[in-house]
Amino acid sequence: MTRQQDLTRAEPPTAPGPPRSRHRGVRWFLALAFLGAWLPWAGVHALGGSLDDPLIQLATAAFVPAIAACIVRRWITGEGFTDSGLRLDLRTCWPYCLAAVTIPWGVLLIGVTAATLTGWWSPTELDMPAAAWAYLAAGPVVCLVAAPIFWGEEYGWTAYLRDRLVPGRPVATTLLTGLIWGIWHWPLPWVGYFGGELAVSQAVWSMVWWIPLSVLLEFLIGWMWSACGSVWPGAMLHSGANLVAALGMLHVLGDRVGVNESTALLCIGLTPFVAAVALARSSPDFSRIIAGDGV
Repeated sequence: MTRQQDLTRAEPPTAPGPPRSRHRGVRWFLALAFLGAWLPWAGVHALGGSLDDPLIQLATAAFVPAIAACIVRRWITGEGFTDSGLRLDLRTCWPYCLAAVTIPWGVLLIGVTAATLTGWWSPTELDMPAAAWAYLAAGPVVCLVAAPIFWGEEYGWTAYLRDRLVPGRPVATTLLTGLIWGIWHWPLPWVGYFGGELAVSQAVWSMVWWIPLSVLLEFLIGWMWSACGSVWPGAMLHSGANLVAALGMLHVLGDRVGVNESTALLCIGLTPFVAAVALARSSPDFSRIIAGDGV
């Protein structure tokens, strides 16, 4: 098996360490990541602020998972940073970087198509200014430029947590990582993340929808992490999911589609790409095509 062929396998890039140390590290990481975000969010809300402000998002939680991972690696487990995926080898990882910066376009296109087929929106309602078109056309650049911001989450959830949850069982660890990541977002609908106050039913459904959205994203991010051992392709994809696919739907669909409907459309848009990754992992011939080796 060649190096490129092996890149499509869903095995962790590094060994997760002794069970006792691993369990201790995971517990500390989760405590720091959750409390480090939830307490500031509650504080901002109590003081009359809102999490729809990007600066408040950056200040309160954008880098909390990364900080939690650094604290655990340095002071709790002492395992260091050798396996933390800070380097990016473009010689082997460029196909995954290319996928990371272009998949958001595909998610947006599929989501908008689904909105049309369901009758939630019609192309005749499209009214986008030239600036919005230019922004979406620059989607890959947006993914690259904003990746350092989304590194703040991926350095925690991906580069630290996922390989330590259920070592050797990639599907299980992906599902569990996505579940935890989704739950981490649960306070956001209640603290103004979507702008203004949501009805209780809408807020609850937003919490529910965050789970499949996070799990689907984690399948793609985990695929890139397992292939490259670098946190950067996942950070690019996460950036694009938020700033190209999700924000793009807001530009294209306007206020015709609500918060939860938009999340459902994102899930629909992500599903074919997750299915392609699953096919790549189960079919040797398809794996060689994805890895660039031919058939």
